[in-house]
Amino acid sequence: MKSTLILGLGKSGRAAAKLLLLHKKNVCAFDDYLGDLEEALCLEELGLKRISDLGAICWEEIDQCVISPGVDPKHVIYRTAKNRGIPVVTEVELALPFISEPLIAVTGTNGKTTVALLVEHILSTSGICAKAVGNVGVPLCSYVLDSKKAEVLVVELSSFQLETLDSPVFDQAAILNITPDHLDRYPDMQAYAKAKLRLQNCMKEKGSLFIQEKVVEQFGFLLEKNEYQTLDFYQKDLEYFSSSLYRECAEHERENTLAAWALCKPFGISHTQFKKALTTFCRPSHRLECIASIDGVDYYDDSKGTNIDAVICAVRAMKGKVILIAGGVDKGSSYTAWKRPFSGKVRQILAIGLAAKKIEQELHPFIPVICVDSMQSAVVMAKELAKEKESVLLSPGCASFDMFCDYAHRGKEFQYQVRLLRDGKSYES
Repeated sequence: MKSTLILGLGKSGRAAAKLLLLHKKNVCAFDDYLGDLEEALCLEELGLKRISDLGAICWEEIDQCVISPGVDPKHVIYRTAKNRGIPVVTEVELALPFISEPLIAVTGTNGKTTVALLVEHILSTSGICAKAVGNVGVPLCSYVLDSKKAEVLVVELSSFQLETLDSPVFDQAAILNITPDHLDRYPDMQAYAKAKLRLQNCMKEKGSLFIQEKVVEQFGFLLEKNEYQTLDFYQKDLEYFSSSLYRECAEHERENTLAAWALCKPFGISHTQFKKALTTFCRPSHRLECIASIDGVDYYDDSKGTNIDAVICAVRAMKGKVILIAGGVDKGSSYTAWKRPFSGKVRQILAIGLAAKKIEQELHPFIPVICVDSMQSAVVMAKELAKEKESVLLSPGCASFDMFCDYAHRGKEFQYQVRLLRDGKSYES
């Protein structure tokens, strides 16, 4: 029997392996970094063969390669599989044949997790059992193996997951926005946008695709079909039945709300149900989360702000001037895009991580930048600099893997250091 080779044993890779093994398939796996050792050992008991030496891969026995979303297409296994004509799929594509529920897809540079969870919340509170899966944190393969099923699945998709996806399976879908991100992976914005817009080819024949008008204006020439609606079409609808609630939101939150309404309306959700669900929705952690107020200064955790535009949105949402903590692993974009929106708003940037020097070089002297060596130092210095009615904002604009396990770990460390300050303490965790 032929084998499936899984490249990457992260959360999605392990879920894919478990699904295949429980269906009595031969599975081998390679990972440059072994994550959850305990779960990997459990998979070995089910029959998983782990490969640590690239030379040990018997390519003649491989008939499918499942790649984890974060794997670079330049990886030698990825390239070898492609060159040999071996089908390369993601965990999402692997799970799709096992799923019969209606599927809603959400992608975009920013806001996709929030919109996926918001749609899940609106449908569920309106009597339609929905489940958010995919890039939101629950692999589709894990859902397939779960005995508890939903009536509708809301699938968050990254550009990485869309690179190989071409099955026409989605009933509803939204492309929220496309702004600079992952330019360490893609050669330019056009290549990145093209990956996002692949979603158009994954719609069912009578499916509905909604795209933000700005995306159409900038990248419409990449769209292969003219079968979509712009999200702006629903603007007046929302302003009519939810005027005060809608207009009081920051711009990015209005865009998220607009997308959620477009995706929920076809399921018969009424204005009343939608408005009620909005008032009970809790934003996901590490997204403009106000965690403390110390001496009249508010502290916000926006650790999920991992690209240039996300930080701009976060700064715009702040009342008063801002002390910004930013930096981490650079993703290939220029920080000069911050100059204009930060002018008169951001008083000081405290730069951390590998990108600190680049941030300083590109923004100083337009915006004062100080490079610091730890989150603790950044938080302590921010407290010293911030004045009453100002905000200290962690919105990194970068990946987290130089100093932290992930964006959540980074956000938790920020919150921990802020709590120490609030309690009159400060020391390394």
